[in-house]
Amino acid sequence: MNYTGYNLPNVKIANRSSILQILTEKGPMARKDIARELGLTAAAVTQICSEMMNLGILKEIGELSEEKRAGRKKILIGIDYTFAYVLGISIEISITTISLADLKGQCIRKQQIATDADIAPEKFLIECLQIGKEMIRELKLTRDRILGLGVSVPGIVSREDGVSIHAYRIWDTPVEIRRILELETSLPILVENNVKAYAEAELTFGAGREQENLIFLKWGPGVGSAIVINNKIYHNRHNASSEFGHVVIRRHGGKLCRCGRYGCLETEVSTHAIRDAVRSRLSAETMPLLWKYLDGDSSRLHTGNIREWAEIPDPGMQEVFREILVKLCDALSDAATILTPDHIIYYGDIFQLSYFAENFETVYRHSAGVGYEEGILVESQLKDKISYIGATAIVCNEKLLRKNDG
Repeated sequence: MNYTGYNLPNVKIANRSSILQILTEKGPMARKDIARELGLTAAAVTQICSEMMNLGILKEIGELSEEKRAGRKKILIGIDYTFAYVLGISIEISITTISLADLKGQCIRKQQIATDADIAPEKFLIECLQIGKEMIRELKLTRDRILGLGVSVPGIVSREDGVSIHAYRIWDTPVEIRRILELETSLPILVENNVKAYAEAELTFGAGREQENLIFLKWGPGVGSAIVINNKIYHNRHNASSEFGHVVIRRHGGKLCRCGRYGCLETEVSTHAIRDAVRSRLSAETMPLLWKYLDGDSSRLHTGNIREWAEIPDPGMQEVFREILVKLCDALSDAATILTPDHIIYYGDIFQLSYFAENFETVYRHSAGVGYEEGILVESQLKDKISYIGATAIVCNEKLLRKNDG
């Protein structure tokens, strides 16, 4: 199976992509309705759909339910989301997820391992790939059933070259991910920044399909962002994109950030910053409930168990949380004032903690003041798929939907 165009003329490739995109966005449709939506002739749509059905990409779903009428009934066609699968390697600071998902973003196999920044990147990447290959063998999938391999990683990435230029707190030097993995597999390999990859997933599978201008905010363990303008993820000609976490909010006396500057937002609101802020003010008098929970041992307070201690209803700790949330929301409202997005789509581990989940909108509303727009904050629809969906989406978009053809 040839995923790069199926040997169709270029115009037919573009029309095929348009058909797949509209079926992804709207679900199964009748051929005539597809033709009307896309401004194509019914004959052209029928021919292209027939070719894709022969290849196994599309299938007939059933008859369209509508009022009785004379003439031929409409037959719905849709994408067969199991005709191929995507192998993904989603690298985060602490955990790396190796996954196998269908073309609708449903995970059918997943394994998580600790991200090992102490060994050579080549060794770690090949270890991840071997886990993925074993998943493919377990399901007895042939090579032509795998659309490609997607790799998402934090920090600065050159998608064109398949290189991680600087994966903060993982790799300090450039890593040629595509070249390393190409030596071990014949699969097409795509590499992207983790937040930009997730933004692609939201634009394809989530709430982002319905909006044109968006800010994506990932909070936890650091702060990541992506900007979407006219349904396209923004980056400049050097492939640099939004780095919201590295906006300087404390010009004097700020902490050294992993990016090399001082006073970045991330140094004030990351999971490590939250832990340090709580530790610095922890005592039996200031945070009695948390002090009791820890038996007075502040060393038990670390980022690995933040989901436990952060849920203690201690007013003193929650005051620290509020101060941190204000810093995030002040910076975010400034960004929204400049970019005027239709929505801010947010997700990440810290938003799963009760205090931040319950108070985010209230604090943001106060930070935005008269510029606040009702409903601007939207929690990601894909938050339960955060561990793998970005790596899946970049392959689906480029190798099937061809959304990045320009």
